[in-house]
Amino acid sequence: DDLPEKDFGGREFRIYSSTGREETFYTEEQTGEVINDAIYSAINRTEERFNVDVVNIDSTGDDVGHNEKIRSIITAGEDAFEIAENHDSLSGGLAVQGLLLNLYDVPHLNFEKPWWPSNAVESLTFREKMFLASSNFSYRGFHWTRVIFFNKDLLVDYNMEEPYKYVFDGTWTLDTLASLVKDTYADLNGNSQRDSDDLYGYVAEGPIYCHLEQYDLTPLIKTADGGLELGINNNRTLTLIEKLYSLLHESQGAMITGYGESYNWFSTNRALFAFGEIFHAVDKYRYTDVNYGIVMQPKLDETQENYRAEYTDRFLLFPITASDTEFLGIIFEAMSAEGYKQIFPAYYEIALKQKFTFDDESVQVLDIINDVRVLDFSYVYIPDINGILNTLLYERPSKDFASQYAKSERSLNAKIDQLIKSYDKLEELLG
Repeated sequence: DDLPEKDFGGREFRIYSSTGREETFYTEEQTGEVINDAIYSAINRTEERFNVDVVNIDSTGDDVGHNEKIRSIITAGEDAFEIAENHDSLSGGLAVQGLLLNLYDVPHLNFEKPWWPSNAVESLTFREKMFLASSNFSYRGFHWTRVIFFNKDLLVDYNMEEPYKYVFDGTWTLDTLASLVKDTYADLNGNSQRDSDDLYGYVAEGPIYCHLEQYDLTPLIKTADGGLELGINNNRTLTLIEKLYSLLHESQGAMITGYGESYNWFSTNRALFAFGEIFHAVDKYRYTDVNYGIVMQPKLDETQENYRAEYTDRFLLFPITASDTEFLGIIFEAMSAEGYKQIFPAYYEIALKQKFTFDDESVQVLDIINDVRVLDFSYVYIPDINGILNTLLYERPSKDFASQYAKSERSLNAKIDQLIKSYDKLEELLG
């Protein structure tokens, strides 16, 4: 990790978190559970190496209450923590109010290292500033990466190939997915109605969000003069809506459920493919007898050069009240590196373990996913842009993007103007 040798004399590195949110980066004891013990080892290694004491402080607040406590502590100038974890879009609000350090000004953070997802760094950077840290300090960004699970046994029953071939040759697209699932349906209860007891080719989840940057769309375009402009009123967005609408609402083999409900189908062998997040493997599917594989969300089409794996995160924040940025940078970078070296291998093992064997192709796919993970800048700062897709594909299904965009354009541009003004004020404040 290229960090210097330092002895901080037993100094505390304090992490401020809301209740229960620390479990993806902090533990005080070994339990025999693989991921927990990897976290313990990563912390212990950092503590011994730099003679520090890593501690977690529970704010005892829910997301909103925790965010307000962070705001109050920083505005009061209190020395209460080194870093704070926080909800993603709420963190954006703290950033534009000038309460957080620009990570590019924190020494020893090396964004070229693999524990910093490169696409996320690029996405979160605007005007050479990045206020929100998303690294392997915590595994939850990877935990919450959107993927597709597939049932290996059902694919055999339906005489289909596992989709790894398409992933590796670059042809894993929405059209490929649709061709596999659009006609795959079985009326298991024999009532001649498509219902929750039947088998489907693909089960998706609403609300629909995190569906723009992964299809190589840029919801907010960062212009050369430091401005922002809407980037979704184009043919690529129209193509995306048409393909997803056709798959989700016009094909027999697909259905869309509420958030978290795809598990009900996939865990009981009633879905060939299911939308999900990687955490479903760790928290859910490893306790079932489903013989599953994992692939990333597909490309929009073969003109899309690279896969992108969109994710959400709870960010780590560096307060402007921090007096020793070298200390912050060294310990945060060290813990991010240890997370990458220790926690990720443990996480892979748990996510992919199936009857005590490994699916080597899934390991390769997860390596690709980790390399191409991206956070949507617009989702953090102006989530209403993502809301257009959710309205058209989930809340009030329709292909009429033009009308929905026309209804939203003025308010979205007003929010962009406000965001720009906030950055202008930040630059005045930061110098």
